[in-house]
Amino acid sequence: MSEQPTNAKLSLDELQAQREDVFRSQLDRDPYDLDECTAWAARNAKRGSVSASLSAAKASGRTVVVPRAGVASMEGQRALMRELDEAGAGVLPITVDSLTRELRFDEAARQLAESTATESHLNGFPIVAHGIEATRELITSFSKPVIIRANAVDLRIVAETGMASGGTAFVSGPMYATLEYSKNVRLAESIPKWQYIFRILGHYTERGVPAGDDAVGFAQSGTCSVPSLMLVGVVLDALIMAGQGVKHVMPYAMLQGNIAQDVACCLASEILTQEYLHKLGFTDVATYVASSDWNGAFPHRAADAYGLIATNVVAAAIAKVPLNYVKTIEEGVGVPTAEANAASIRITRYLFRLIGKQADSLMSEDVHFEKELILMQARAVLDAVLDLGDGDPVVGSIHALERGVLDIPFSPNVHVRGNVLPVRDAAGAVRFLDHGNLPLPAESLRLEQQRLAVRAGSGPGLSYQDMIDDLQFLELEDELTAQPNVVAPMEP
Repeated sequence: MSEQPTNAKLSLDELQAQREDVFRSQLDRDPYDLDECTAWAARNAKRGSVSASLSAAKASGRTVVVPRAGVASMEGQRALMRELDEAGAGVLPITVDSLTRELRFDEAARQLAESTATESHLNGFPIVAHGIEATRELITSFSKPVIIRANAVDLRIVAETGMASGGTAFVSGPMYATLEYSKNVRLAESIPKWQYIFRILGHYTERGVPAGDDAVGFAQSGTCSVPSLMLVGVVLDALIMAGQGVKHVMPYAMLQGNIAQDVACCLASEILTQEYLHKLGFTDVATYVASSDWNGAFPHRAADAYGLIATNVVAAAIAKVPLNYVKTIEEGVGVPTAEANAASIRITRYLFRLIGKQADSLMSEDVHFEKELILMQARAVLDAVLDLGDGDPVVGSIHALERGVLDIPFSPNVHVRGNVLPVRDAAGAVRFLDHGNLPLPAESLRLEQQRLAVRAGSGPGLSYQDMIDDLQFLELEDELTAQPNVVAPMEP
């Protein structure tokens, strides 16, 4: 593995050599038989795949609704997937537990042994502990395709196991996993690990499994961010995927509560991803925009959570996204139950049908404004990143992060400058309070300041405290219900 990664595609021999090392060092065993795994997976994919479902949805203007869910035991996971299937999930998830994601395979196996069908000692499905054969039996017992959901810096064994077991799509990439999920890891360390995963997905695709992957990018985890910046990470992830042969990409659009901006983010995600894929010569990559329900603090009350989900769905339905990742009405309480997941799926599907019929009439001038602003800002940053890498998105990303040309707010990673700060305007759209060293056009900043001035009014301008207050923008209860003991006086 070179010290300076590039976007060059791994040869099959290079991949096989890395597989030997990864399986030996992490599992102390030989790698899975790649020929057997791809042959079995190709036969299984004839029953259906995530990318085929999304392609059909995109062509017809429909939306595939997918929850996030996983428990420890095989019986519990089967029951969970069955309930989600009956509720109308278009793709079934297998969410992997955090111990497995952290490569603590032995401990995950011990926690699995202590779990039952009704009591999970893990926050997901320990796919490596269950193994390929058992997971194949689980996946083939359902008619709908399965996506393997996980996020960490090193998911090479998880991706291998998930694809060999019949999963036809995977989640995430180096931008999100490194800069949102790790403290000390550098992009130069994590990108080669993700290139291994993408090369595995590309190899499965070459062998008849149209494997897809979510390009999550800088979809801010737990907080808000400016859509243009989030989509810069989405495009960079997509370019690195395509470099290793991935042909089916799901570019993210994280929904943040302002409908016009959220619609625009969905539309711009498709435009930018395809634009830069073509710019770098990847003209045969299909994209399916994946809208994701708000990723920050959720309301504790189920009724309020229903309202937030509905707001997200309105935006996604107007944008006619092919894929929606739905959160649940219990998101603000704890780990959601299967029943809460099912209820959230049902309301989401209902709203997509209802809003989808009137989507064209709900487009507004604000949507156009937000879309053009997102495109203006994102293109400026992406072009600067590619210039720093002489056209190579991997080299450019590494150099850009070092110089602050790539930067994101609230990152736990020590290699991120963190000089970028977001704030909401009077309508709840997210703008730059401080854009750090991002190479943004002056015109885009002027347009943002016009919108922010409405919220600031005649005061001194928006501040750091406003940004802190905004972190709970979608969680706060209204004043009357937040003070149940305040009773209005009776009329005389």
